[in-house]
Amino acid sequence: MMIRLMSVLLVLLVLPEAVFAESRPDAVFKKIRETSLAILQESYRSERAFLRAGAARAAGESKDAELVPLLNKATEDVYPTARLFALQGLQKVSRTDALKAARRMTRDTDIWVRSAAVEILGDEGGTSNEVRKFLMSYDVPVRMAASSGLVKRGEGKYLEEVLESLTHPIPVRRYQAIGYLGKIGTEAVLPHLSKLFDHAEPEMVFYSLKALEGKTTPDMLPKLRELILLDNASIRQAVALAMGNLREAEPDLIPLCADKDGMVKLSAALALNRMGSNSCQIVFEELLKHSDYSVRSSAARVLGESTIPERVRLLKFALEDEHSRVRTAAVRAVGMMGGPEAFPILVELLQDSLPVVRTYAAGNLIHLLN
Repeated sequence: MMIRLMSVLLVLLVLPEAVFAESRPDAVFKKIRETSLAILQESYRSERAFLRAGAARAAGESKDAELVPLLNKATEDVYPTARLFALQGLQKVSRTDALKAARRMTRDTDIWVRSAAVEILGDEGGTSNEVRKFLMSYDVPVRMAASSGLVKRGEGKYLEEVLESLTHPIPVRRYQAIGYLGKIGTEAVLPHLSKLFDHAEPEMVFYSLKALEGKTTPDMLPKLRELILLDNASIRQAVALAMGNLREAEPDLIPLCADKDGMVKLSAALALNRMGSNSCQIVFEELLKHSDYSVRSSAARVLGESTIPERVRLLKFALEDEHSRVRTAAVRAVGMMGGPEAFPILVELLQDSLPVVRTYAAGNLIHLLN
């Protein structure tokens, strides 16, 4: 397979970018697709659970119907994360198959998989009666998934079921409730989320801000300006992202590009980019050289959605990083970027030394070839 791949690469090296936009050489692209499909199948046969999970996620990112059998098989994997990624992947590829799998996986042994299945059941066409039966579940996350699904369908009376969990004695249940409120995202839930800005528990403030990304309103700005001054870096990071849809917050975000915390700087730069500002673009390059690999990984990941002039160069730089997490984030970002510039980069990554990088490159190439 490697010899065949090298011949494909040699052809690609002599093809100008215009070829990709105007006259796709079918034989070459067919070989690339076959190689990519083979890589995904090989990765899913791995004994390493994280690689099987990566194959399931990459198959979903491909949005290719030919990979439905792989995804269906992965929904029965012994590793819960692989099952979860497979279910979520089916949602991107085939609504019918996702709904069928969700009905079966509401009985999964893992609580996170069960609640995701109920959520997908509500989102992808399950009947309201099907969803309602999970209101009686012993599992709080499953009940919240059912309640929020019904609210999204216009049955507002079930909102109270989600709100009740905001005071649950187990912290993670409270955070989940906030997440579901964010997914509902209607005007009715915004006051409940903004009320949490004054909560005594920093984590509750953080998750409420995360849930409000893209939904904040100008009347929240005075309180956001107070929160952005707190010593808690996680809250400053979340505030910056919450401000991303408020153009009037640009003067508040620019100073955060010099914050002492790398993730706060990144969040500010990303928020400014989302609102169409050219400020702080240098932050992306700076953070790709940060001493903390998690910061570098996050910086690489957001380059997939950040429209900056040097994006291709920066992604290529991130793909040379010594840490696998950074390189994995970078290859997925290249796929998110898409377009003719992404194609040759992804093709070259099909022979990367890391199986997980090859896997995500394969999934994204299949998506680009569709």
